Amino acid sequence: MVNLSELRYPKKSHRKHVRLPQDSKNLAEFFGIMLGDGGINNPWQATITVNAIKDARYARFVSGLCRRLFGISAVIRKRKNRNALVIVLTSTDVVDFLVSKGLCRGNKLKNGIRIPDWILANRDYKKACVRGLVDTDGCVFVHKHSVRGKMYRNVGLTFTSYSTEFLYQVAGIFEEFGILPHISGSGRHIFIYRTDAVAKYLKIFGSSNNRIRSVYKRRGG
Repeated sequence: MVNLSELRYPKKSHRKHVRLPQDSKNLAEFFGIMLGDGGINNPWQATITVNAIKDARYARFVSGLCRRLFGISAVIRKRKNRNALVIVLTSTDVVDFLVSKGLCRGNKLKNGIRIPDWILANRDYKKACVRGLVDTDGCVFVHKHSVRGKMYRNVGLTFTSYSTEFLYQVAGIFEEFGILPHISGSGRHIFIYRTDAVAKYLKIFGSSNNRIRSVYKRRGG
């Protein structure tokens, strides 16, 4: 018989039955989501934080993706006094699995955020991972510029990271698929400026987040 006083977390049941998936496009997309707006800050939970208004539908998609991958539901919680939803996946086994596959515990920047090798070795996995990254840490915008006094509006896309190595990994994947990325002088942002380049991105990488697709449809598509 187990002595509850000897357990590290005696009042919590974190060793629930879960499914640990094989490498797949869905798992690669989930890793992109985690590398974007996700975090592992304790031994039993993985969390993803998104905008409560713009990403409400996407939060439900992520929760469903968790169930498809791991066989357990992720809880969506509204953060008090903030316009944020936190998607909480609770399982020590899942957390251990994610870390074993290349995610960092704690501060992602300090611990060296990067795309895992198993994703970089497969073209479809790279596309799925970048889709998850842009759906969380990216946005589509309207780029205004003037040429000989005439104002033009083009749809653009941007992705942000404070890790230079990580940013260049993502830029390299864009280039691999024939999309020219522009890296800002600060080295923290990737920009895709032309409407046709954004259309190409959406055709190749796709998007699971209506926030990304809707801006393009309104302004560019």
